[in-house]
Amino acid sequence: MKLGVSSYCFRALMARGEMDLIAVLDWVAASPAGHLEVAAPDGQYYLDHDEVVRTAAAHAADIGVPIVNYLVSGDLRTADEKEIDLLRRQLDVAHRFGARIFRHDVAPWAWREQDPGEFESTFEQVVLGCRAVADHAAELGIVSTIENHGFFMNGSERLARLVHEVDRPNFRVTLDLGNGLCVGEVPGKTAAGLIDVAASVGVKDFHIRRTAPGDGWLKTLAGDYLLGTIAGHGDLDLPGLLALVGTRPDVPVSLEFEGLEATPQAIERSLNNILGLVGA
Repeated sequence: MKLGVSSYCFRALMARGEMDLIAVLDWVAASPAGHLEVAAPDGQYYLDHDEVVRTAAAHAADIGVPIVNYLVSGDLRTADEKEIDLLRRQLDVAHRFGARIFRHDVAPWAWREQDPGEFESTFEQVVLGCRAVADHAAELGIVSTIENHGFFMNGSERLARLVHEVDRPNFRVTLDLGNGLCVGEVPGKTAAGLIDVAASVGVKDFHIRRTAPGDGWLKTLAGDYLLGTIAGHGDLDLPGLLALVGTRPDVPVSLEFEGLEATPQAIERSLNNILGLVGA
């Protein structure tokens, strides 16, 4: 398994200025992880600071920690040309990072269609936008992906349909093993339905409850409540999910820790737990 870590794990430390991207790369180099994916929900920072991108890419090459994936937000609900152009420029950032995979959203995380008609009309525009982004990605030798993420473009059937309709050889999925829970899909169905079209995999774990025992829990469309935790400490069947992921050994796998436990110790423990579960 090609196990790495997402910079999303360090988001709180980076937001407080306690770590920057170079420090994250150095941490990865000294950890059980072998690569980094750069998660930039507000990708504008890297558009505005090209020197940070180039310095990080050079440092990653020097220490042998490849940046494999670059993740940004996006909104293609209307296939707006301005938004498509922004994602094309973000693809150029991914290229400068040296990433060969690019993940973009197609709608705000919390948005959900009101009825089937709105879904179908929005889906048609999303297909057009994803094709335009994927075509530019192909020019750069990059695989463009959409993640099962949020409440709209989530669930294995919706993502598999999107890959089919976009119909580009370099358009695939960044498969998150836990996110299907947000729309009431069991993780095993998500993984089985998308593993064959996955270009990368994200690993996380959740505590799952029928009622929220306190603040900080996410309510799913199925009425369950989720709280992120150390990989292996939650309620996901990670051994079974990782066994399925193991059928695609060429696909990079990245930890996406979002629990309340203290980091970076929780990140390292999560990585070690994942390696233990796959017998590495």
